Amino acid sequence: MLVLSCATPGYTMHSLKSSMPRSTAIRSSFNCDHPFVPEVAKAVDSLYSEFRAVDNLVACNSSRVLKAFQNARVGSHHFAGCTGYGHDEAGGREALDQAFAEIVGAESAIVRSQFFSGTHAITCALFAFLRPGDELLAVAGAPYDTLEEVIGKRDSHELGSLKDFGVMYRELPLAEDGGLDWDTLAGALRPHTKCALIQRSCGYSWRRSLSVNEIGRAIKIIKMQNPDCLVMVDNCYGEFVEGIEPPMVGADLIAGSLIKNPGGTIAPCGGYVAGRKQWVDAAAARLSAPGLGVDCGSTPGDIMRALFQGLFLAPQMVGEAIKGTFLVSEVMASEGYKVQPLPRVPRHDTVQVYYLSVPCLANYSKK
Repeated sequence: MLVLSCATPGYTMHSLKSSMPRSTAIRSSFNCDHPFVPEVAKAVDSLYSEFRAVDNLVACNSSRVLKAFQNARVGSHHFAGCTGYGHDEAGGREALDQAFAEIVGAESAIVRSQFFSGTHAITCALFAFLRPGDELLAVAGAPYDTLEEVIGKRDSHELGSLKDFGVMYRELPLAEDGGLDWDTLAGALRPHTKCALIQRSCGYSWRRSLSVNEIGRAIKIIKMQNPDCLVMVDNCYGEFVEGIEPPMVGADLIAGSLIKNPGGTIAPCGGYVAGRKQWVDAAAARLSAPGLGVDCGSTPGDIMRALFQGLFLAPQMVGEAIKGTFLVSEVMASEGYKVQPLPRVPRHDTVQVYYLSVPCLANYSKK
C-alpha cells in the first residue's frame, strides 16, 4: 500500500539495506525511492503548499472533534451498544448525538445506524418540514436523482412521495458558472414556500460544489424574503472539508450519510440529521414514530464502537481524500483531460470528476 505524505523520511534507505538480503534491499530501495510514475511525482512535489493547508485543516477539525468527545465524556462504556427499549441507557446513543451536534455547531443531532443512506436521512428531514399545500424549493438546481422519487419528480407509484402528500416542488437552475443564481434567488420565494433545499456537493453532476460561506449567503437571502422559510442542507460529501459546517451559518437542518465523510471509512452503515432541536425531533419521529423520537432504537456494540471511532478519525480520512482530489486533478489536467474542480482551487467536498474519454483537443494534438 502506498501512503501519500508530505513528510520527509526519518531515516535513509542505506540503514535498512545492511540488515536484509541484497535482492530484497534492491526491491525495497526501488519501491521506496520511486513509488510514483514521473507525472505523479512531479505533481506531489508541486502540491506541497496545498497539502500543508490540508494538514492544518485536519488539525483544526480534529481538535474540534476531540473537544466534543471530551464534553460528552465519551468512555469505553459507550461502545457497548444497547437494546433500545429503555431510556437513558448506558449505551452511547446520547453521547454520540451530543458530540456530533457540537462538532457541526447544531442544537441537536440524531446519529443512527437505522438510517439506510443519505437519501433516507434527507427524506426524514424533508418530511419533518413539509405538510400538504407547502412548497419545496431546490435552490441549487436539480438534486440527486435518488431524491426524484422522494420528491415526486419521477413517479413513485403512490408509495408515498412528497407529491403524493400534496407537497409542491420547484427548482432554480444554476447560473452559467455552475454556482447559485443569486439574482433569481433574491426573488424566488412564494408565500407557500415552506422549505428551501440546498445541495452542498456537486454530487454526480458537472457543476461547482458550494462553500459553506456561499450557503450562508444563500440562507441570508432566503430568510430576508421569509424568516419562517426553513433551510435544509444536503451535507453529503461535505463534512470536515472546511472548518465550519452549515448549521454555523444558519441552516435549520443538515442531513447526510455515515458511509461517506463522517464515518471515517469505518462506519458500515448509518446517517444523521442535525440542526435545530425542534426539527431534529420531528425528523426522528419520521425515522421511528411520533412519541418515540430519539429515545429508542437498538444499536449493537460493534456498530456503536465503529460509529464513534469513524467519527473520531473522520477529519484525518477526509483530509487524505482532499489530498487525493488535488493530486488527481493536477495529474489529469496536465495530461489534457477536463477536470472538475480545477487544479489547486479550494475544495468544498470530496468529489473529483474527470473525463477519461474527452481530453482537451489542444493538448491531445501534441501527443
